[in-house]
Amino acid sequence: MKSKQSYMMPIIAAALGFFMALLDTTIVNVSLPKMTAYYETTIDQISWVIDSYNIAFGVVLLTAVRFADQFGRKKIFQIGIMLFVIASVLCGLSQSIELLILFRSIQGLAAAMIVPVCIPLVLVHTPAEKVGVVTALFGIMAGVSTALGPTIGGVISENFAWQWIFYINVPIGLLAVSLIYYFVHESYDPTASKKIDWMGMITISISLFALIYGLLQVKEVGWTSPLVLCCLIGSVIGLLLFVKFEAKNKDPMLPVQLFKNYQFACGNIALLCLGIGMMCVYFLMAFYLTTVNEISQIQAGLILSSSSIATMLITPLAAKANKWGTLWFGVSGYVLFSIGTYLLGFISSDQSVWVIVGVLMIVGLGSGLIFSPLSIALILQVPEEKAGIASGLFQVSRVIGAAVGVAILVVMLQHMMQNEMKAAKNEMIEMVEISKFSDNTKERLKLQFVQSRNELAENKSSLQDVIHKLTDEEEKVLKSSPNKAHEIKERFAIERKEIINLYPMLEKIMKDHISLAYKAVFRFGAIVMLIGAVFAYLNGINARRMKKYLRERNFEAAKKC
Repeated sequence: MKSKQSYMMPIIAAALGFFMALLDTTIVNVSLPKMTAYYETTIDQISWVIDSYNIAFGVVLLTAVRFADQFGRKKIFQIGIMLFVIASVLCGLSQSIELLILFRSIQGLAAAMIVPVCIPLVLVHTPAEKVGVVTALFGIMAGVSTALGPTIGGVISENFAWQWIFYINVPIGLLAVSLIYYFVHESYDPTASKKIDWMGMITISISLFALIYGLLQVKEVGWTSPLVLCCLIGSVIGLLLFVKFEAKNKDPMLPVQLFKNYQFACGNIALLCLGIGMMCVYFLMAFYLTTVNEISQIQAGLILSSSSIATMLITPLAAKANKWGTLWFGVSGYVLFSIGTYLLGFISSDQSVWVIVGVLMIVGLGSGLIFSPLSIALILQVPEEKAGIASGLFQVSRVIGAAVGVAILVVMLQHMMQNEMKAAKNEMIEMVEISKFSDNTKERLKLQFVQSRNELAENKSSLQDVIHKLTDEEEKVLKSSPNKAHEIKERFAIERKEIINLYPMLEKIMKDHISLAYKAVFRFGAIVMLIGAVFAYLNGINARRMKKYLRERNFEAAKKC
């Protein structure tokens, strides 16, 4: 039997790279408003800081896994770590939003060489009786790293320049690559030939790129756009060609027969639902907290991190999935996540922080019960030599789910926001109509409400501008009629007082309607997670079958002789 040290050091080494790569999927979220101001760009464009990472990550995953199985997992992992560190430094040094997006793409490519390789890289060092625990550990770490991202990003961007969210990867990456070099053996998939499946690699990459890119474009151009439709059609064609080539290939990069196992297929569908749910909570809530609740980035990060605390608290229980089976863990996790997401829809703009924290902890408990059991089930439902490709598919499904989530959620939010803004502006106009303002001021306010766009910040600015314009107008009137100074000052004092009294009510109307727009989107996310619960049930492994799977595992077969 291996000593504890012989498998603990490889776990620590791989865990550092795994944590770093997944952390970067969410660490930038809370800092996006600061980046937007730094580059003087728009929310639509700054979202590509996240999207470019996810596109590159999703497109390269399967190819990276295949190369790792063929030419060495340790080798690919080390290359990925070094590329990630270099790209992180370049992200921090970027002087334009275009360069930042480019280097984030390279980061995503490097992450695809790191994340799916970790589990098969470590399993060759792991005693058979510890396989379930180790697999569970990486599943839990995936949830914790994703949830901790906003907190770490918030702390860094609040106390340092936002560029340090990238520079922090340098010491982590260098430590990881050093430990991998000294403590991890090289390993392969012994059934994989050295022949590169070029047609499979090209067709699946085109299919994944077209799908993820097309979905991400939906938020800007809509579902019926020729660009989006062409991307979706191209993705389907690419996938069909991939299946055709793989079926004929003696050494396919992705054995399509894996999906004949309905449990494995259901597990990947459950992951798609999880990706949508994660974006619903961690992507949208970052903007909701900083814009609607008007709290700082570090506060938003700390609030969002409450879910990771719950995830860590549930970790000891989730780790029991390798003994008790994954069935009810996964189902319970999806149901809890759904309940938490649904409750987020009832949070108002003046809600207590502790209520928000409580709801997010429910989401965190759900996450902790999902990642570990689902990752265990997917790894154990394929032959042991295919652990690498199964791990890669785990990440591909999650990334595609995240891309689908961003596409659907942003479009839904924009649509709901337009409707709610119309209603809010009508209410604000009615309130102005019955106010004590002069007719001239009433018309000016109503015109500004009608012309203002949806962003809360713009509407706030326009209201504040009224006070400045009112002061300017008062000065002009006083200059033109100095003999009526007392009367003029009295009239303008009444209007100024009315603005000060009315402003909080107008602001509350705007915030309440923005909250209603988010409410509809959170409810959609809750429904998706309930659908995920169904597929988690179909994917689940009961306790009896779990014991059978673990007895059959022999990951030593993949180790280099």
